[in-house]
Amino acid sequence: MVAQLEHQFRMGRLSIQGLWFYCQPMMGSMQALSSVIRKASANNYAGSAVLNLLQSQAKAMAGDNAVRSLLEKMTQSASSAYLCILERWIYEGVIEDPYGEFFIAENKSLQKESLTQDYDRKYWRHRYSLKEDIPSFLANIAGTILTTGKYLNVMRECGHTVQVPVSENSKLTTFGSNHQYLECVKAAYEFASGELLSLINEKYDLIGKLRSIKHYLLLDQGDFLVHFMDIAREELLKKHDEISEEKLQSLLDLALRTTAAAADPCHEDLTCCVERSSLLKGLSRLKDIDIKSVSDSNDLEEPISITGLETFSLSYKIHWPLSIVISRKALTKYGLIFRFLFHCKHVERQLCGAWQLHQGVRALNSHGTAISRSSLLCRSMLKFVNSLLHYLTFEVIEPNWHVMHGRLQAAKSIDEVIQHHDFFLDKCLRECLLLLPELIKKVEKLKSLCLQYAAATQWLISSSIDIPKLDQSDGSVGSEKPKQWKSRNLQAQKVMTRNSAVTDSVLKFEREFNAELQSLRPILSSSSRAEPYLTHLAQWIVGVGNDQ
Repeated sequence: MVAQLEHQFRMGRLSIQGLWFYCQPMMGSMQALSSVIRKASANNYAGSAVLNLLQSQAKAMAGDNAVRSLLEKMTQSASSAYLCILERWIYEGVIEDPYGEFFIAENKSLQKESLTQDYDRKYWRHRYSLKEDIPSFLANIAGTILTTGKYLNVMRECGHTVQVPVSENSKLTTFGSNHQYLECVKAAYEFASGELLSLINEKYDLIGKLRSIKHYLLLDQGDFLVHFMDIAREELLKKHDEISEEKLQSLLDLALRTTAAAADPCHEDLTCCVERSSLLKGLSRLKDIDIKSVSDSNDLEEPISITGLETFSLSYKIHWPLSIVISRKALTKYGLIFRFLFHCKHVERQLCGAWQLHQGVRALNSHGTAISRSSLLCRSMLKFVNSLLHYLTFEVIEPNWHVMHGRLQAAKSIDEVIQHHDFFLDKCLRECLLLLPELIKKVEKLKSLCLQYAAATQWLISSSIDIPKLDQSDGSVGSEKPKQWKSRNLQAQKVMTRNSAVTDSVLKFEREFNAELQSLRPILSSSSRAEPYLTHLAQWIVGVGNDQ
């Protein structure tokens, strides 16, 4: 058109009417270009917004082939540089975007080292993120594009040089109705996902690390814990603010080196810490799980004095890139489960000690004393704690672990691995009663009664075994001197008074334990309708009550 106008002008034949005639075929295209320029300028469009504007205008001009072809050609030309940025991202995991036009934003302030401290896993979720303006032809696969580059970036951060194999057919030079660019993105994603998963599993041994964490934080391998509880008993009995974490760590290292745990190459990554609050308070601070209004409960009172036995916890040193899966959030949940199991183990050990004391006086004549009744109570308490531990380990942790292990083996991406691992932890927390405040508070009350009883057992038994000795006499009462008889009578009265106090104490423990057990039963029964996994625990608790 321009050549025609110039020719007519040189020939002196160009008039206003001729100019209008020659411009007429291009008026629609010029008007469309004017509209695009006005909208782009008025809204300060750039990058994705310009591409979307050109595409929408081309669709709006579907009835005018010339205008539509012009706008589509402009879209192809404008997207050429954009597709170069996209190609670099999905094939190398690098954003080369000097003008900020790409639809993926990079937050360089977030570093991978933050994963070990940041509960919310911000690095993984926000280091790279989608902007609001996404080209319409990439909208359906924007998440896949983001994930592909993230996976490649992780491998690059690990020092693992990797690049998606590129052929002539995989060049992102244009987009069109054949959707060839979609196949390129899909192939790049599958390659990046498979490579990262292989790197995590083979070089960094994710499954081995998770198995090691299970040994220690889920008490799958308990010999080191028994030894540790023996040698650290004195330190753990102190108030939480008086405990030396350095001393506990040295004792933990000693227990690990002198038991079967020494054969585990990961045992040196195990660390200990002393929390500053009770387990219930720790549970109320979980950010991402509904704990059924546990944080709003008015009776979540902090104990006046809590010792290391209630606040001791284990943690684990996790390094990049395993910190993507085993994040600070995951370790916090592992720690809460460990604290519950550890305290249950402590209660069991104390009751076993009390049971041994009872067994030690079986040969003595305990007729007329409270020992026999105390022995029955001790057995019921032991059965309760053993049933609880059996439920936690064999009904909750073990089956859920096997399910997670199978899912991890079949996972196709690292995001699936994260999802399965987080699901495992959340399910264990819930099924271990830790997210059911009404139940966990009842269990904690029962454990507290068991500890009080175990602590009083030494006094109960020592106060009772003197009675049969006083009943035995080498001679008749008449043959004794009056002073001796009076002294013996006073001593017998003291013993009878003490025996009455012992009996009252045993009966008090028995009443309180039975009352708590009876109140727990209906809560478990009603909860098991909504939470079927509680059925076995409810049956065992009923069995404990029936033994009374």
